[in-house]
Amino acid sequence: MAKKERAQAPRRWTPNQAQAVIGRLLVPAILLALLAVYLQTPWVLLPAFALWVVMALILFKYWRCPKCGKTLPKTGKTFECPRCGEKIN
Repeated sequence: MAKKERAQAPRRWTPNQAQAVIGRLLVPAILLALLAVYLQTPWVLLPAFALWVVMALILFKYWRCPKCGKTLPKTGKTFECPRCGEKIN
């Protein structure tokens, strides 16, 4: 009989990877919002709002210290966790 393989846990994003994804979503969200203002059509704001919600969820879930799991500061460059001192790569 074949040996049962253990399922691997899903890989978590590092804070820098999450920041990169948010950065890639930010530009289309801003462009959609500007397009809605230019065209004066509020329905174009719906996809922009959806992108903002996705960015907030990514920030909430993945912008944490890899060691202690506490939320990292949302402003400025973060090189280490202010609580435990772990380096953020």
